[in-house]
Amino acid sequence: MRLSELAGRRILIVGTGREGAAAARVVSRISDTIRATDDRDGDSAAAWRAAWGERIPVLIAPDPAEASAWAEVVVKSPGVSPLHPLVARLLADGIPLTSGTDLWMTDHSHRTTAVTGSKGKSTTASLIAHLTTALGGDAALGGNIGLPLLDLPEAHRLVVELSSYQAQSLTVSPDIAVLTSLFPEHLDWHGGVEEYYRDKLNLVAHSPRVVIANGEDERLLDTLAALHPQLTPELVGAAHRWGVREHDGEEWIMRAAEPVIARARLALLGRHNALNACLALAAVEATGVDIELALAAEALAAFRPLENRLERIADDSDLVFVNDSLSTSPYATIEALKAFDSPALTLLVGGQDRGVDYAPLADHLARHPVATVIGLPASGERILAELARTGIPSHLVADMAEAVVLARQLTPAGGTVLLSPGAPSYGVYRDFADRAADFVRQIRATS
Repeated sequence: MRLSELAGRRILIVGTGREGAAAARVVSRISDTIRATDDRDGDSAAAWRAAWGERIPVLIAPDPAEASAWAEVVVKSPGVSPLHPLVARLLADGIPLTSGTDLWMTDHSHRTTAVTGSKGKSTTASLIAHLTTALGGDAALGGNIGLPLLDLPEAHRLVVELSSYQAQSLTVSPDIAVLTSLFPEHLDWHGGVEEYYRDKLNLVAHSPRVVIANGEDERLLDTLAALHPQLTPELVGAAHRWGVREHDGEEWIMRAAEPVIARARLALLGRHNALNACLALAAVEATGVDIELALAAEALAAFRPLENRLERIADDSDLVFVNDSLSTSPYATIEALKAFDSPALTLLVGGQDRGVDYAPLADHLARHPVATVIGLPASGERILAELARTGIPSHLVADMAEAVVLARQLTPAGGTVLLSPGAPSYGVYRDFADRAADFVRQIRATS
């Protein structure tokens, strides 16, 4: 659906967060009959009233039947699940449903590079925008990172990160689609593993010109082939043109036989981030840019890790503290652990308990043990029970303050303290950034 098709219609915006607010700013230019809904009368609803008053009234937990009878078009915010009772009723009644993501993509797909994946999408999208600019191009970055798409400024190349929530609503694919990884996430929102995979890979369901995928992720490749067998993706990895391979005794990012940059020169930790850099290089090349390797190497060396993603935290001791608070899945924690060669590491895990299976994390730690594991509320106790078979010493704590004190005591000299929770932050913290801030605060308090 194009934005112009909403002109003069009765529009219901579902969700009053930043995406809903962006939708209101745009659709209010073409329609005078708009309402918004929210499940609760919280901060975002209050901010909405302050911004819009009665021009766009906000309805708190409206009756689904009444809302459906009034609406002619629905613009759904990405955080609202399609399983939500209001959305389910609107869909059942045949009310046209779109999203800010789809409205924007319909008008901008021809010059858009979009990135999704269970892990690595923010870093990869940021790398694409960074490399595009460094190599003389013009790029704007937004979506799930930075500005909402409907607020994104114009640029020659539009680089966007899309969550599974955003990709689910698309009826148009971007010019270039980049797939970083795939593992189970957000199952409560999507309704199950298969639904999550389908919604995530909806990014490539509508004939993108180019699909670039991590050729080392078997789950991603198998699922992509099953859901979209018509696609022939360009693969990135050790066995492909862009990949991470050994050169002169160390790992390098390579373009075929040409060395680009040694992995050791990257500020980004982990081989998976070097693969993200390869995906970014392939994506920039797919726009028609002739990549000068010396300039690309300089740009990659200058790129700094994003906050809360394997981010080193300064400390006066001989310990290395690393903040990976964005890790909300055991698979993300596994990737984080792979970034460290030494077993002299204390792992801090635990958060909101969504009933996720931590057996894969236990399997990894059984093969690659660390010094100790510290469990945080609320899922820490269950995770430590799963890890008991590894024989790794473990300790359950009440909060982050106790965890950092204990980590300082137990981590071997010169070792690493890694916060990679493998679980969401909700219940104890507002979000992953709030959890990270507490981690940093406790590091400072005990230094």
